[in-house]
Amino acid sequence: MDINELQKYLEKIDFSALSKDNVKLSEDDAYVGELYNSAIDNIKQDNIDVARIKLARVVKLDPTFQKAKILLDKINGLERDKSLGEKMEEALDKKDDRPKEKKVTKNTDQVKTDKTSKKNILDKNQIYKKRSSITLPSRNKKMTPLAFIKIQMVIIIALLVVILVLIAVMIGMKKKFDNYVSVQPDLMAKIETLEQEQEEQEALYQSTVTQYNTTIADLENRLSSSDTDIEAAQKESEMLTQKNYLYYGKYLASDLKYNDALSTLLQIELEKAFFTESELKLYDETLELSRMNIAISLYNSGNKLYQDLKYKEAFSNFYEIWNYYPDYQLVAKWEGNTVYSNLVYDSVYKMSRCAYEIGEFNTAISGYEFIEKSNSEFANANIEGLIYHSAKAYAGIEDYVKAEQLFQKVINEYPNSELVTYAKERLSAVQDKLGR
Repeated sequence: MDINELQKYLEKIDFSALSKDNVKLSEDDAYVGELYNSAIDNIKQDNIDVARIKLARVVKLDPTFQKAKILLDKINGLERDKSLGEKMEEALDKKDDRPKEKKVTKNTDQVKTDKTSKKNILDKNQIYKKRSSITLPSRNKKMTPLAFIKIQMVIIIALLVVILVLIAVMIGMKKKFDNYVSVQPDLMAKIETLEQEQEEQEALYQSTVTQYNTTIADLENRLSSSDTDIEAAQKESEMLTQKNYLYYGKYLASDLKYNDALSTLLQIELEKAFFTESELKLYDETLELSRMNIAISLYNSGNKLYQDLKYKEAFSNFYEIWNYYPDYQLVAKWEGNTVYSNLVYDSVYKMSRCAYEIGEFNTAISGYEFIEKSNSEFANANIEGLIYHSAKAYAGIEDYVKAEQLFQKVINEYPNSELVTYAKERLSAVQDKLGR
């Protein structure tokens, strides 16, 4: 059946006419009538599914309501929106659960309100103008234990998947490493050989030290006997002592104890040592290795202090590095490695900056001049900074004439430098001091 054919069945109950006839309805009867009229409004608005649910509720509440039955049968052939219908059915169930009030007794001159008379009342053919509406009650759904368990299972499965992926990645990386090693089968052997050689070298130096200690002890025992050439024995003892320092220092350096190694090597008196050419080479290499590693350690810690603006503590570290390399000849041993040679000059540069900050202006001047005269790569890359900071230090000792010359030099010779602006400001201050 088409929806247009339902028009002849869409007649509402006229409650105003009932009121004129002095007919009083119970609350349930009034609710059935309102629900029926509301269903008709829904049909006119093409909300067939909602109307079907309301009419089904009317028939359920009043099985004798023939018009409602007929209209329900007519619309049952139309298409149905199940989801919307289910919602309306829940709403109507909620409505039916409300507490019922006691029916009002009618007057003796009123029409009897039994089921037969009620049928006649509801069949009145007047249109009810007031549209009723039903509000769906909101429901807060609580999670059931089964739903909670399902969520937990999903989380556990997800974690297991992540773990399996990580394991797969690790296995893949291990396979790549194994493949790399298999391509170079002697790689691990080379590493093991190098480690073994280092251990053997340390053991060799240690055994050499032990040997010299034993020899020195024998010489001291011989010195106590009367038939021993005391002068020759003393000379030999001194020579062995120097060699003992050499090999013990090398042993300490190979054990990464560079401070102890340097202290031991500095006890050597070369004029008494009578080192062979290979021993002299070992002495120089071990001395430089120890100094280099100590300098690197001091530089790293000093640089951290410098960045934290702890100038006094940083000054101590950088100044100690300069003491290891007080002249260009010593630094020149590092010139083949620009990184380390620059480390020395950068240490002196930062030492001078720290010296200025703590008021040691003369030390700052000496450090800047040391770098500038080195004509090194570091000096050439930082020349305007060296001149500028030297000028500041000269101003610190109130040598304003020298400071003026150096500030002017920065301005004239390095006009594109970022320091020019600061140099002009300080030049003006210096000239004020000079009364210019």
